[in-house]
Amino acid sequence: MNKSSLRTVALIWAAVMIAVVSSTITLLASGRSAQQSNVNSRFVSQEEYDTIQRYSRLEEVRRNLVTSYYKELDEDALVLGAIRGMTASVGDRYTFYYTPEEMKRANENTAGVYHGVGMLLQVNDDGEIQVVRVFPGTSAEANGVRVGDVIVAVDGERVSGADGRRYNEAVSLIRGERDTSVMLTIRRDGERMDLAVRRGDVSVSYADYRVLDGDIGYISISQFSGDASAKFHEAIETFRSQNVKGLVIDLRNNPGGLLDQVVSIADAILPTGVIVYIRERDGNRQDFYSDEAMYDVPVAVLVNGMSASASEILASAVQAFGRGTIIGLNTYGKGIVQTLVPFQEDGAGLQLTTSSYYDALDRCPHEVGVKPDVEVALEGNNLSDTPDPMSDNQLAAAIQDVRRQIGERGE
Repeated sequence: MNKSSLRTVALIWAAVMIAVVSSTITLLASGRSAQQSNVNSRFVSQEEYDTIQRYSRLEEVRRNLVTSYYKELDEDALVLGAIRGMTASVGDRYTFYYTPEEMKRANENTAGVYHGVGMLLQVNDDGEIQVVRVFPGTSAEANGVRVGDVIVAVDGERVSGADGRRYNEAVSLIRGERDTSVMLTIRRDGERMDLAVRRGDVSVSYADYRVLDGDIGYISISQFSGDASAKFHEAIETFRSQNVKGLVIDLRNNPGGLLDQVVSIADAILPTGVIVYIRERDGNRQDFYSDEAMYDVPVAVLVNGMSASASEILASAVQAFGRGTIIGLNTYGKGIVQTLVPFQEDGAGLQLTTSSYYDALDRCPHEVGVKPDVEVALEGNNLSDTPDPMSDNQLAAAIQDVRRQIGERGE
């Protein structure tokens, strides 16, 4: 940790120790002074006392480790371990602590600019780290990384996505200094192989668009971060100018992203109403609305088992409004919202789950996902970064459905 972190750690432990000692003294003094005239003393509430008692054991353990363990210990590591243990005990893979370095890398990923190899990762149902996108023109693409590959080890160190902390550690191992190499051990079709990939400056666009089949607009959103919303609105204006008749939104392998981005995108294609609302444990509800202005063409949304979180918000909203057809496979099933609490003293942060989200029909996709209107399994192993309905049967089904909708409108 840096010097600021050290000061923060020291203050935390000092606060715990002072609270335990001073409050105990206060309680004793209060009892003794009951027979005396007014003596300056402070009574703690029962809640405060219970908290003191609860966390006094933490200080006892720390003190014994520091003073009696057979080797000298790093107290910063002890505090970090205590924090990690506390967040892990929640049993929620999305609740975890960011060190200052991890926080910095998380912000880089959200912006879409970082030192890495150029791939998007997601945790699959087995707790493994899987490649869900390989960005064109990057080292990952040049060195043979494919969508669907499972990252087993990085530079010989086994990695896992069993929880948020271990996932972040894996991402940290993959990223590094520009012009250095990283060895990725991957599993593909049951076989393991090592791929040496060179790190570099990676600047990615999280959305791509084009016109397919003459008059069908196609927008692929790989993550609701960075330039995704701006690119989506740019695409809409381009499609307007080209008199596009229908729209396919591809959310396959999209792990989610920022709430404000998905709301902005949904607002562009939905009529007036509630896009999504979030509910906290105390029952407080916050609604996010779309206005009456919208790009009114037939819509199909492509999803699969790796479409999660913000992807499910958009798919569920389109379905709830009856605004288009959801095509593909049942989605991932993440219907909870995380809040990031930054610690200004040293740049660390705490991510924790604070609410659940629901669509306009009061449906929450958590652990159940969004069921497509038309179920279509992908033929073949992997998605291509170049959309081609001749080789992508799910995309072909989406275009066919959009044409059906166009016909029903009589256009």
